[in-house]
Amino acid sequence: MSEFRIDLSPFCIRARSFIAQGRIEDALGLYGDVLQVDPINAMAYADRGTAYAMLKKFELALSDLNKAFSLGYQDSSAYSTTATIFFELKDFQKALDYFSRAIKLDAGYPLAYYNRSNVFYEIGSFNAAISDLEKCLEFNSGEDFKKLVINRLSYIKGKLLSK
Repeated sequence: MSEFRIDLSPFCIRARSFIAQGRIEDALGLYGDVLQVDPINAMAYADRGTAYAMLKKFELALSDLNKAFSLGYQDSSAYSTTATIFFELKDFQKALDYFSRAIKLDAGYPLAYYNRSNVFYEIGSFNAAISDLEKCLEFNSGEDFKKLVINRLSYIKGKLLSK
């Protein structure tokens, strides 16, 4: 006998729209409702973890994100969010690990390369930071992102030359 599960992803998508509107508390409430009905909904855990991360509630965020991963959730954005949390907590090795997981899952995710370059910079691996930023320029991203990358590249290359 197979277990019947209701698809609650439309509710998660609705909660994402709340987040886009800046209504994070409403989104958290909706994710809580989804998890009450379906306590193994990996998407809801990942999304709620991301919402907690936006509020800088890192312990709650990591708990939810890790629960999502343990349920088999594989998403480059969720890995990147986890990496960003570790970066902010100054756990650079874990940040590198999660950014690398995000890139392995989606090699076409330029923001993961950009953010990983910041970790490399913080630990003094300037050449690795430059390499990740140069990789960003290979993507067809918007002009604003391209300018950001070029400015960051110039800054890091300047630091490297001044050593």
